[in-house]
Amino acid sequence: MKTIMLFFSLTLLISFQSYSQLEFEGVIKSNFKTIQLDDGEIKYYNFNNKSQEIKLYNLDNSLWKTIHLSLDKNHFFEEILMVSQKTINPDENFEIVYTCLKYGIASIEENPESYENKIEFTLNIINESGQKILSVPNSQSFNLASSNGKNKLLIYKNIGRSFLDDNETLVYALPNKK
Repeated sequence: MKTIMLFFSLTLLISFQSYSQLEFEGVIKSNFKTIQLDDGEIKYYNFNNKSQEIKLYNLDNSLWKTIHLSLDKNHFFEEILMVSQKTINPDENFEIVYTCLKYGIASIEENPESYENKIEFTLNIINESGQKILSVPNSQSFNLASSNGKNKLLIYKNIGRSFLDDNETLVYALPNKK
């Protein structure tokens, strides 16, 4: 009986060992960020400031797409918020929702000699060929919503400098998914 229990325990231990092994696939450098497409696929990307290009890679390290961003003067790329194929526009092109920022120095009105650092964000939507679809200054976040079968893009716009100011939510109709 001890032999049967020992044999059974050994078999069970070996079977757990064979299923629990992790397999190392590679390393993604810290200057790359990951993004999940609207179909659930995961990509990672890096922005080259000099060429103003975003390179998107598959998880197997193969290049998926290279997209040129034309940033406005004195604007810096911040991050990709979404890569979509059918959610924003039903054509075959991918759309990229990203933010950029601009640093500025504003004087305080009561004391013109003191200055305050100011960061201005802009939310942009372009297609994969670099064509600008939408640009919203003073915005850094958005949400996708669906109500009564209608899809909406909600963009949160910061009008003032404090939480007490009158901010806006811009509402855009999106095409229904096919």
